Amino acid sequence: MTQQWRFKASLVLSSMLFCSAAALAQPESPVTPTAAAGTAQFSTFNAEYLIYRGGKNHGSAKRYLHSKGDHYEMGYSSDISWLVFSDKRSEVSKFTVEQHQLRPLHYVMKRSGTGANRHYELRLDWQNQQLFTGKKPQLKTIDWQDNWLDPLSYHQQLVLDLQAGKTVFSYDVLNRDGNSKTYHYQVVMEEPLALPFGTIRALRIARIEENSDKQVLAWVAPSLDYMLVRLWRGEDNVEQFDVQLHKLNWLNRLSEPGGLTETE
Repeated sequence: MTQQWRFKASLVLSSMLFCSAAALAQPESPVTPTAAAGTAQFSTFNAEYLIYRGGKNHGSAKRYLHSKGDHYEMGYSSDISWLVFSDKRSEVSKFTVEQHQLRPLHYVMKRSGTGANRHYELRLDWQNQQLFTGKKPQLKTIDWQDNWLDPLSYHQQLVLDLQAGKTVFSYDVLNRDGNSKTYHYQVVMEEPLALPFGTIRALRIARIEENSDKQVLAWVAPSLDYMLVRLWRGEDNVEQFDVQLHKLNWLNRLSEPGGLTETE
């Protein structure tokens, strides 16, 4: 049971609305209108989170979104320990944006700790409509889809859709082996949250799965450009982990604060 919790916590953190380098990169130059996203742009940031279970801190995680001129780079890293188990992993996604639709280019996930180490990669060739998987790229035999997203890039597609006023979402996400699965989400309500970062109003988003004993809830803050501020995972309504925003550093903020945030 303990090993099962460690595995689920690390897996879902990286695959559900949670976006890596082992350390946060230095701030990059501000995004310009001719930079990565064309007409669609994002605020760039470094963020840190605390990971709880049963009210106790079991680790930390980091997310970042940086502009690299002709593309964006999103990263996630986590370090979880519980009893004798440990799990360290990092993920990086490089993507562009065209007409408010993300196009993933390259995704890498690395994992080390208790159990076997892992290394997964996805490469998407949009010009030739080809998908390659693995550290040594191999062509994947699969029907191409223009709406594919990788396990990190779809977090920012959610931001674009929330900005457009949508409240129900479906995304076709490639897993680490290059197979596609459709995920469904829905905005449930807006509510105040008391977090290590401070008190903030956030939208609660639920993942919709029929006949499932697993529950996944995420909270994003409109006043922070729809930043993920909390993630909760349960099974049979028993908490598996609770991830909460601790620190946030804007590198380039594209919108003014909406007045919903009360921080230290």
